[in-house]
Amino acid sequence: MNGWLLTALLVMGALQAQGVRLTSRWSADTVKVGEPVTLRLEVDQVPGVVPHFPELTLSSPGASLLQTNREPLAVDYVFSFWELGQMVLPGIPVRIVLPDGSEQQLLTDSLFVLVASVLTGQERDIREIKSMVPVRLINPQSVWIRVGAALLLLAAMALIWRTRRMQTRVQPRTARLRPAEIALDALRGLGAADYRSDEADAFYLQLSQVLRQYLESRFVFRALEMTTTEILALLPARLDHPDTILRIGEVLQQSDLAKFAGLPLSANQWRDDVKRARQIVQSTRTAIGV
Repeated sequence: MNGWLLTALLVMGALQAQGVRLTSRWSADTVKVGEPVTLRLEVDQVPGVVPHFPELTLSSPGASLLQTNREPLAVDYVFSFWELGQMVLPGIPVRIVLPDGSEQQLLTDSLFVLVASVLTGQERDIREIKSMVPVRLINPQSVWIRVGAALLLLAAMALIWRTRRMQTRVQPRTARLRPAEIALDALRGLGAADYRSDEADAFYLQLSQVLRQYLESRFVFRALEMTTTEILALLPARLDHPDTILRIGEVLQQSDLAKFAGLPLSANQWRDDVKRARQIVQSTRTAIGV
């Protein structure tokens, strides 16, 4: 292959629980920017075992999930990568239902891909660089007009260069923080709301939804569909900060008490729980590779 090559680490992993084996592998060890590459997760054929593969949500403009192809015991996720360097997919949880009806959850290792390539002009989502627009002088014989036009053209080129540089360096970083910004905006609104203890179930339902939506987007698991117990059991594999996990548990358990037990929590407790939710988002908001 001519020019710079895009070299991908061929990732193959296997996890096992009670006789059920989960493997993960990439379809190729060499790809280009924008070229589709497939990540396949597969469970060994064990009688009575039913795997539930997750829907993936990406929070980085450096990668695109093109499609998901499901089979009874396997799933193919087709990606394209748009940035050079090492891309990281966090571990992917797979829920396994065993023949006796019990459930196990297997988590793949983090998956790494090193991207390097020469652009070929065929990549999708990459804008072409347009040529300069010719400037027609009013008086071709005037030296001063030509000098002025040249200066204007240089200024325009400098402005375009600076704008494109800011777009490539600033905008992707801002986009990676979008889940945290959405959560913090929602929490500011809840903190400013006129809280009433006799409507604690409605207020805590909103707080729980904001926090679960953030955890789902940030750590790529179905927090909105999981119980508090399931989330707290999964978090140590995603997050190695015990204090943060403790705060998450406190907010979700308080929300459960208000929602399901009808506990009329006080306004002071509400302010403390909103503050804990903000601390959770702020301490975990660092962007990930995908």
